[in-house]
Parts: sequence; C-alpha cells; structure tokens
Amino acid sequence: MIRYGFACKTIGLPGAAQSSLTLARASRDNLLAVSRNNLGALEAMLRYCRSESLALMRISSDCIPLASHETIDFDWQAALRPELENLAALARQSGVRLSMHPGQYTVLNSPREDVVRKAVADLAYHAAFLDALQAGPECRIILHLGGGYGDKTSALQRLRDNLAALPDAILQRLALENDERIYTIEDVLAVCHDFKLPAIFDIFHHELNPPPHGDMQHWLDLAGATWNARSGRQKIHYSQQLAGGKAGMHSLTIAMRPFLQIHSLLEERELDVMLEVKDKNLSAIKCANLTQPDLPRKNLTEEWARYKYLVLERSPNAYAAIRQLLKSDCPAAEAFYALLEDALACDLEPGKAKNAAEHVWGYVSKKATPKESARMLADLELLGKDLAPLPRIKRKLLALAASEGEEYLLHSLYFYLN
Repeated sequence: MIRYGFACKTIGLPGAAQSSLTLARASRDNLLAVSRNNLGALEAMLRYCRSESLALMRISSDCIPLASHETIDFDWQAALRPELENLAALARQSGVRLSMHPGQYTVLNSPREDVVRKAVADLAYHAAFLDALQAGPECRIILHLGGGYGDKTSALQRLRDNLAALPDAILQRLALENDERIYTIEDVLAVCHDFKLPAIFDIFHHELNPPPHGDMQHWLDLAGATWNARSGRQKIHYSQQLAGGKAGMHSLTIAMRPFLQIHSLLEERELDVMLEVKDKNLSAIKCANLTQPDLPRKNLTEEWARYKYLVLERSPNAYAAIRQLLKSDCPAAEAFYALLEDALACDLEPGKAKNAAEHVWGYVSKKATPKESARMLADLELLGKDLAPLPRIKRKLLALAASEGEEYLLHSLYFYLN
C-alpha cells in the first residue's frame, strides 16, 4: 500500500495559517505569541490529517521562529511545554508520520566553519522539536548532502567528518536525499551505508540527475534496503516539473496522468510518498483518492464541495458535467479529476467570474449591511466587464462567511486558489 502526504502548509484550512518573525522584532513576547500561533496551526493540520486519513506530513521548520539563531535566548521547550505535550498526544492519536526538512542554508559540508556550526545548531533544533512531540524514530529530518564546492570528493569527506561529529540524538534522526544538480542517489547511498542512515529517493531529482547506470527501479530497491524496522516504511519524494519554469521547480499541482504512470510502477511496494507541490494537501488528497480501491462516494462529494465554485467561475460546462457524473452509481475518480483539471486550466473570464461570485453572494447577502450590499452589487456589475474587482469581492465574501461561521464556504477553495 502506498500512502501520500504533503509538506508544511495547507490550503483552504481555516486556523492553519502560520506566522513568521524577523530578528528585529524577536522579543520574548513576540517569540512566544508567534510560536503559539504556529503550534495552533500545527494542531489544526494534525486534526485535518486525521479527518482526511492522510498518513504523513512534513512540519515547517519555522514553527518556532529563529529557534536556532545564535543571538536568540528562548527556552521554547519550557515555555511551550503544555502546547507541545498536547500536540504529542494528538500526533499519537492521529498516527501521522511526521518529518522535517531544513532549508537550503543548513549545509553540513561547507568549507566554512561558521556555516557548519549554524547547520549543526539548526539540526539540533529540528531534532529537539521532533523529540518534544515524542515522535518515533520513523519521523526523520531530511537533509541534502550539500554543495560540491568544485571538488565533490573533498566535499563528501567533509560531510562524513561532520556527520561523525554529530551527537547521536541528531544523527539518528537524519535521512539523506539526492538532489537535482550535484549528488545522485548513488552518492547518497554511499554515505547512508557508512552511517547506517535511511536514504530518501527523490524521483524528480533522480530524473534530472541520475547515476550513469541502473534504472529507477534499481535505485529505488537499493534505497529501500536502507530502511528497517526502526526507521519505518521506505519513504520517497515525488514532484513534477513546473510548466515553463526552471528545471527542478515544483509544479503548482500534481497532474493526474503522469502521476498515475508513476504510481503504476510503484503500486506493488509499501511506500510513504511525500508530495512536493505548491498546492500541498490538495494534491495529497487527490493522489490518495485516485489510488484508493473502492473509493467511497463521499470522498468525491467532499472534494466537489471544496472545488465547486472554483470550477463554476472557470468552466460552467465542467461544473455541469461533474454534477452529472456525481449522480451516477459509481462515479470514477479519474473521470472526476480529469474534468476538474480541464476546468482549472481554463482562463478566468469576467462573465463567468461574475456568475460564480453571484452564486456565493446568494449565500451571504442577508448578512451584509445596506452599505456592504450596495458596494458588492456595484462591484459585481463591474466584474461583468473587468476582472479587477474580483480579489476585493472575494475578500468581502470570505469576511461575511467568516462572520457568520459558514463552514461550507470557509472551506471552499474558491477563496484560496487563483
């Protein structure tokens, strides 16, 4: 069985927005407030994973802002103990496999001692955060091998030296990943074998930067052999190329047809697949639905509730076709998502945008003041000719839905996807 998950953020989930903090504003009160907000967002995401049966999630490195910065003195473990203990209990109940992935500046093989020192401090924070959530050894910190610095052999030796110097509490949390430019999965496996670490096989990176021999299945098998009873099911990464973007840029969403081709190559394996994609949880649910045998009808009706107004504003024909599809005895997920993808690929047009906005306005118009109604009707009239008022219209419609707790609308992707 293959399980799919998402990284760091959610789209269309009220209460899950995270905040950041600049060094200039990093007072203790601000650090505490932003951290509590972010832990609350993490709680919302864990509850979401449980309700949607999503089995893995990557936690943002910025949950505790500036936690590894050398000038910050903030004992977040002590200050946030009640919140962290609550999250630990929720994570256990949900069964979600957690991970973290430090950013591009956490480089262990840099020739600069200050960069390495900061990288070690950052890894120590990540390990401490997972420990604070009482996460098991299957919950890993994902790390790339680093830079080449004009001499891969020396860079790899520095990496080995610095890995060997890590405290065991950090080293035993790590999993190493191939990248799209410098280090192939073959390079990763050599280091993983030396330190008995699991290897993350990134399919997209492998396509861009493969070793000179062996097909994908060969390297997937070798990476799989680095996972064991302690480190858990083999975990891999999957993403797709952003159309028109620089090679290696992740797509906005996971397109169904190439995804299903990859899934057909993997489906006999037990894998956890982290999707690295801009629309995060939306693609995770899509991939889970597309690959679940005997998918319950409610999964597609719940998807339709989230997408319907977004579809309506782009393609009334697709809107009607999906509604008709969902009336059938056994609506097929592939047919549903094919129509959905076609609709979302359509350009926005003023008349269609106005039609969808008027449908949503019908839900909340009774909550508006006379002044708000007059402004909305004027904006809707403008929207019939020009898309310029649309962002303002959506902000007002969302505010009205929030003021009355209209959960159906608050979860509508109409407000969160352009």
